Amino acid sequence: MRFWHYITVLFLFLLCAENSIAQSDIQTIYSLARQAKDNGEFAKAITYYEEIYDKTNNEGYYRELVELYPQVEDYRSAEKIIKKRLRNFPDRLHYQVDLGHIYELQDDEKSAKKEYEDAIDEMSGNQNQARLLANQFNQYQLYSYTEQVYLAARKQNKNDQLFRFELANAYAQQGKSSEMIGEYLNVLGSNRGYIQSVQNIFQRILHPDPEGKQMEDLRTQLLKRIQDEPEKEVFAELLIWLYIQDKNFTGAYLQAQALDKRSNEKGKRLHSLAKLALSNKAYDAAEKSLNYVINLGDESPYYLSSKMLLVDVLKEKVTTTEKYEKEDLEKLQAVYDKNISELGKSAYTLPLIRGKAELHAYYLNEVDTAIQILEDALNIDGLSEINRAEVKIDLADLLLLTNDIWEASLLYSQVEKAFKYDQIGETAKFKNAKVAFYTGDFNWAQAQLDVLKGSTSKLISNDAMHLSNLITDNIGLDSMPEPLEMYARADLAIFKQDYGQAEQILDSIPKYFPASSLKDEVLFAQFKIEKAKRNFEKAATYLRKLIAEYGEDILGDDALFQLAKLEEEYLGNKEKAMEHYKQLITTYPSSLHVVECRKRYRMLRGDNLESTEIPKEEEL
Repeated sequence: MRFWHYITVLFLFLLCAENSIAQSDIQTIYSLARQAKDNGEFAKAITYYEEIYDKTNNEGYYRELVELYPQVEDYRSAEKIIKKRLRNFPDRLHYQVDLGHIYELQDDEKSAKKEYEDAIDEMSGNQNQARLLANQFNQYQLYSYTEQVYLAARKQNKNDQLFRFELANAYAQQGKSSEMIGEYLNVLGSNRGYIQSVQNIFQRILHPDPEGKQMEDLRTQLLKRIQDEPEKEVFAELLIWLYIQDKNFTGAYLQAQALDKRSNEKGKRLHSLAKLALSNKAYDAAEKSLNYVINLGDESPYYLSSKMLLVDVLKEKVTTTEKYEKEDLEKLQAVYDKNISELGKSAYTLPLIRGKAELHAYYLNEVDTAIQILEDALNIDGLSEINRAEVKIDLADLLLLTNDIWEASLLYSQVEKAFKYDQIGETAKFKNAKVAFYTGDFNWAQAQLDVLKGSTSKLISNDAMHLSNLITDNIGLDSMPEPLEMYARADLAIFKQDYGQAEQILDSIPKYFPASSLKDEVLFAQFKIEKAKRNFEKAATYLRKLIAEYGEDILGDDALFQLAKLEEEYLGNKEKAMEHYKQLITTYPSSLHVVECRKRYRMLRGDNLESTEIPKEEEL
């Protein structure tokens, strides 16, 4: 008995050793096969693969041979191995696709078509079988047959929900965009949870659509679905999303309004839409959206925030774009007055109060009224020290407008002292340095600016460095101070909106001091004057001259950025704007404007900006 036990153990040991050696041999031969194939030695690779396939009957080695035989035009061997595979596995219909492909390579279209159609006809209703068959058609880019497989599987299983994404992709591969869109909408109709996935897919396919045909088809199909199936709100949601992609915020507003009423969302969707419209400078749509929420009354949880946001919309329409009429100013003033009256004066409404003062001072030319508003604001109970500091800076700015320079400097100094190590303190310090600059005290101004060069705020640091360099370049041993003094007076006149005086001074600098190094600064100041006067084409002329003659100097990137914005926002030339944004990125890669230029370039190109990622230069 013990003898037979030893014999059994020995037999198993020898069997395992033999299998181990065989497996090792297979791996060695496989490595040789791969190497031969990679080197283009297809006949040699076939020899190796045939050897290991005969030993293993492995699917992977079968695939390699089916791929390699046509490389040496050995179609007979290919047919032989495929037919044998079919005899051994008759339910694996995807092998018939391999056979049809071999016939097709020999220009035997009739036999190929028969194999393809027979494979589909022989489907049993097994979903895995259908998936394998469709994948094999995809492998050979036979997408019309892929479509037939999925439709047949649905019919056999009496389930129209099968293979929804796969069928949509098959339509897409054939260029059947209308059918593809319909299939994706079917997905949403049965399961709203796929809306993000479907939006992502549409995002990819709609942008390479220069004529807008697919976008229009999607819009048409969505409108029909909304009409036919009004209870399925997902279609209205997708239509709102589509309008936003097309920057049609008015269309988005109309759909969002209807959906809000139907779903009793209490203004949530309209409030979100308003913020998005504001970020895209679609002020009318933002205003309508917010007024809708405000009209719902305080039963909406978005009532107060909508009232505050409406002020931002109207204010930005005036202060950012400068595309406004007198009635816009009056409307904005009325909104300020109404909101402050309703909400009262407090730390919460301080932004409204400061905004109202800004409107009176800089747009309605009522500086005394603005000063009184800010002086009253300093007496509001419950303000934090930083709130008071903000009001003091605003007030100091207005005192500069009235030529009360020393009182303005005193207020700046108070804020600087109270917030010595905070950004608001640095802001006050910079403004105080500007006061010294305006009055010709260049040495004291430069001493303050040299400290601010190390500011944690890139904007303050950059501005301080620029003004410091300007002073250094124009009060040196070989420079006369008079041109800089004149420029400083012009700069103050621009701040005070006394553009006539500023223009006279600026015109005099190159006239009386032709050797002055302030020529680029003069051009940039003249641009600011014309832009403020809303003479946008003339403003652009000054920028173009600055770029052409002084593009390598410190204001080169600023001038190019401002020119791009003029082309985009006021002159209506988006192609030129894109050209200038791209030029800035490549010519001034270390400019503070680079990130904003990339963002604006992508927006003008039609990219999706929901992602916060900023592309690198090579992605432009």
